[in-house]
Amino acid sequence: MARRLPVPPLFGPREYFPSLAAKILLSVFVIFLVTSVTLYFFYSARIREQGMENLRNQLEAFASSKAAELSEPLWNFQDVLLESLMRSYRDNGDLHRISLYDNSDKLVMEETPDGPDAGHTILTTARPLTRTVGGEVMTIGRLVVQYHDDRIRREIAGRRHEDLGSAALLALIVFVSGWFILHLVVGRPLQRLKLSLRHNARSDARMPLVWNSRDELGEVVAEYNNLLREVEHQTSQLVKKNAALEKLIAQRREAERKLARAHDDLEQTVARRTLELREANKELVRLDNQRSAFLSSASHELRTPLAAVLGFSKLVRKEFAKHFAPAAPRMELEKKSDVILGNLDIIAKEGDRLTRLINDLLDINKIEAGQMEWRDTLLNVPDELNRALRTMAPQLAGDGPVRLETDIPEWIPPLVFDPDRMQQLLLNLLSNAYKNTDSGTIRLTARHEGNTTRIAVSDTGRGIPERDLELIFHKFHQSENGRLGKPGGTGLGLAICRHIVDHYGGRITVESKLGHGSTFTVELPAQPF
Repeated sequence: MARRLPVPPLFGPREYFPSLAAKILLSVFVIFLVTSVTLYFFYSARIREQGMENLRNQLEAFASSKAAELSEPLWNFQDVLLESLMRSYRDNGDLHRISLYDNSDKLVMEETPDGPDAGHTILTTARPLTRTVGGEVMTIGRLVVQYHDDRIRREIAGRRHEDLGSAALLALIVFVSGWFILHLVVGRPLQRLKLSLRHNARSDARMPLVWNSRDELGEVVAEYNNLLREVEHQTSQLVKKNAALEKLIAQRREAERKLARAHDDLEQTVARRTLELREANKELVRLDNQRSAFLSSASHELRTPLAAVLGFSKLVRKEFAKHFAPAAPRMELEKKSDVILGNLDIIAKEGDRLTRLINDLLDINKIEAGQMEWRDTLLNVPDELNRALRTMAPQLAGDGPVRLETDIPEWIPPLVFDPDRMQQLLLNLLSNAYKNTDSGTIRLTARHEGNTTRIAVSDTGRGIPERDLELIFHKFHQSENGRLGKPGGTGLGLAICRHIVDHYGGRITVESKLGHGSTFTVELPAQPF
């Protein structure tokens, strides 16, 4: 059977203040106070408005009666009577000033009773003084009357003191009664709940709280008791799990000792492997330097005999075409002559391609070594684009299925650029499009938007596989989707293009769909010049 906790006293010790009941009551009291003050100000304004309305009506009635009273003595020039009448009006406690004017609007007489006039509201009205002569109404003067609101102010001030005293007494009664009721209804139950929480937090024996109320607090107590039972259950489970956890901890400590020994062995192995990798890296650096030196030297050495081969092949073709080809028909060697001329053309063509490959190798080595010479000048972009098209024209002229289209504006802002590098960039992109297009269209477009010049080379060729899109600008990488029968390359063209564009702070991107062609876009920022 559950034990009962002691019932807290009606008025708890100071540690219970401010209680929840006091907080609730204070909030209600503040709302009540704000509402009462607001209503009181509206009420005061309404009372003042009604008082001023009554005062205005009294003013109008007073002015009308006095205008009729003063008309006769003013007409008969009875100054003594006028003065007596005007003096008698001083008994009117609301009167601020009364002024009498003749028909020429000249002040005849004025009375100003003693009374406050600073900071008060003044009401003013005027009445004409008339006289009927021979059936005709004549205006003989004018009466101006002013009232002040001093009496209304005193009445409102007196009523405010009475109302505030009554309201303060009522608020005190409501506050004390509300606090007492809320303390009984809310405060004491919550204090019991607090004592139960404190006892159960400090003791291993969980003691439920007995509460017979069926209101919301009763539901809270029921849920609290359910929570205690759940805590008891969870505690027993935690004890069991704690024992299992201690066993696991012991096993883990043993595993950590073994892991520490393995870690020491691994550090020794890593140190040994690091030393080996450092030596291997030094060897790789040495080999890379040797490779660069070899490529540079080999490229220079190859260009000399290659130039000789190209020169002599062109000279041989020229001499053969001049001296031997004309005699071939007579000697029935016309077909043989054509074959020889074709072979010489192939030698020249392949020699030119080999020259370009060697130049690419030299350029990529210079770029990576930081030895490339950039001869920047102010370039006319449309002229450079047309120059590249003229260079590609002979190559495309012999390939009927491939058409070249352009969309180049007449004017594009000039760029600070190396003209040789610009031609290298454009020709690499156009040649790459030609190599991958069996039939269809190669299109060169240019636009200037904002501070960016955008040049695009698109084709309707075979496209680039998606797996190659991220590698297409790497050195020596070539897509396996090229056209058979057209000359290949070293895989350096697009890598050189990327280095050139990066040097000028631009960006080169590619979009491609297999079987539908590719589009290479170069974006170059405008530079001050």
